[in-house]
Amino acid sequence: MTLLLVAVALLAGGAFLAPPLAGRPRAARAVNLACTVCGCLAGLAPALFVLSGGDIPELRLPWPVPLGEMSLAIDPLSAFFLIPVFVVGLTAGVYGEGYLEAAHGHLPTASVRFFFLLLTASMALVVTARNAVLFLASWEVMALAGFFLVCAEDGDARVRRAGFIYILCTHAAVLCLFIMFAVMGSRAGSMDFAAMKAAMPGPGPSLGGLFALALVGFGMKAGFMPFHFWLPEAHPVAPSHASAAMSAVMLKMGVYGLLRFISLSPAVPAGWGVVFLVLGAASALLGVLFALAQRDLKRLLAYSSIENIGIIGLGMGIGALGLAHGNQTLAALGFAGALLHVLSHSLFKSLLFLGAGAYNQAVGSRNIEGAGGLLRRMPWTSLFAWTAAASACGLPPFTGFIGEWVLFRGFLGGGLSGDSRSIVFGAAVLALLGGLAAACFTMAYGTLTLGEPRGASAREAKDPDGLMLWPMALLATACLAVGLFPGPVARAAALSAASIGGLAPAESARALDAVMAPLALIGAIGAAAVVLSWLFWSLRQALLRRRTVALQPTWGCGFTLPSPAMQYTASSFAQPLLLVFRGLMPSEVELRPPVGYWPERAGFRSSLPDPLLDRCLLPAAEVVERSLAFLRRAQHGHLQLYLLHVLLFLIVLLMWKL
Repeated sequence: MTLLLVAVALLAGGAFLAPPLAGRPRAARAVNLACTVCGCLAGLAPALFVLSGGDIPELRLPWPVPLGEMSLAIDPLSAFFLIPVFVVGLTAGVYGEGYLEAAHGHLPTASVRFFFLLLTASMALVVTARNAVLFLASWEVMALAGFFLVCAEDGDARVRRAGFIYILCTHAAVLCLFIMFAVMGSRAGSMDFAAMKAAMPGPGPSLGGLFALALVGFGMKAGFMPFHFWLPEAHPVAPSHASAAMSAVMLKMGVYGLLRFISLSPAVPAGWGVVFLVLGAASALLGVLFALAQRDLKRLLAYSSIENIGIIGLGMGIGALGLAHGNQTLAALGFAGALLHVLSHSLFKSLLFLGAGAYNQAVGSRNIEGAGGLLRRMPWTSLFAWTAAASACGLPPFTGFIGEWVLFRGFLGGGLSGDSRSIVFGAAVLALLGGLAAACFTMAYGTLTLGEPRGASAREAKDPDGLMLWPMALLATACLAVGLFPGPVARAAALSAASIGGLAPAESARALDAVMAPLALIGAIGAAAVVLSWLFWSLRQALLRRRTVALQPTWGCGFTLPSPAMQYTASSFAQPLLLVFRGLMPSEVELRPPVGYWPERAGFRSSLPDPLLDRCLLPAAEVVERSLAFLRRAQHGHLQLYLLHVLLFLIVLLMWKL
């Protein structure tokens, strides 16, 4: 536990040193890098120790806060979530130094450093807190650090709008958590998690009400639909390394909260599993469809995060159904699959956001249709982004395949006789998601990196410097290593899954080992395909060195002046798929058809407004604002009238009491 405290102290110390060192850029950079690297490595050590079977005593220190106590512990569930906290904190933090330098003063360097380190430290405390007051304090620090990172470029009206939506949603979620912990604490007579667990109500309305509060409070932070609408607004406008930490890790704090609530509950009704399956399926399916309709790269990745949170929700649904029916194998597979996807998503999604930051700085835009041809101009960034995209599609031998494989085996071979319709429904959704995710990332990656540049900035793009490349290389290596050698990660997930449902660790490990057995062969086949592709490419390059290769324009179908604007666009690629689902999500299409035999201009563009935010919440807010506009007349600026209002109110209050 000492190393965890050292890690939090180093991260917090680096944060508070950032503003005083703002006038000394080199010293500030060195201190920030030292605190980030040392703090994250120190925090990883106890987490790995616990996941390898070790035990760390709980730490309890006095804290002069009513009902509060500095109570920290690292059980397998906390240790598993500490891995993405510190791995992404390390890679994104180092990348952020290069990113801030390449921003050339467009970002407030000191405040971004301060809040990024504070975000990482607070998330470490969230997953290790064992007192509700400490948990909520850490949660609030995490939420506020995220808010200030979202608003880093607050001169932009879109950034201010995103920050406003984020802060409203996060405090609505916190209010639900306050109520939930207040009820649990009043029953237990203590704010300690152990006392709360002993005093939790049995199955019935009380437990169902607590679950509803947890689902809204934690589900909104996780980004489950329909609580997702803040996420595509906030994550795209934050600095890219902050977006990486928020999408890859901060969302998982909501998942951690739900899993911790399940671990505190005396019983898990089957209805909870059905709720998780429905929310997971809706989030996953609609998330990937909304991602297909996006042209802003970071907004696309934000919707993709909703999709992956939905996949994690499917795993939580399997696990909850297993607990409800007393099926330990199914419970172990569901929770372990969810945890494996938590780790996988943290690796490949952080890498995707870091790659998006490199592309954004090179091209000067997040619009994927304004790029093209970046594979030749940014080969290293494109290679790392391809690794992350393949992982996001769930292709072997990369990390995204592992969790989805376990979930498929849980759906199809978990041995659950009841709720068979829910199981078949979840398996069908998971199968559909693989194809849609592949289409989404083929569209995005192909439009960005293939073809010819669509503008001068894309023609002049180049890879960033090493401080941004090396963290991406580390994450890409991790995506491949976990996919090829999933054994250690799977054992850690099995141990953590057992702690969620009170299962026997040995039973959980045996259940997972049985489904992991074919992965060695599958990973080897996938790795062989990648190696063979590289060998054929190398052979082609070697043969072409001996020949003169002439570059000629491709056949333009009789058109003599082809241009990059004639390339296939992302909108054209996605439109046939979106038409299939137009009943679920009608898109807005801008069409300028060609006119005449020699048309000068033609174009097609599709967009998909968020139905909840853009078509329900914001119009409703405008109606409320207009209906209450008459109250603004009271804001006339005259102090004497304000005092008169207060006096009249006091007189009315006294008369009512008398």
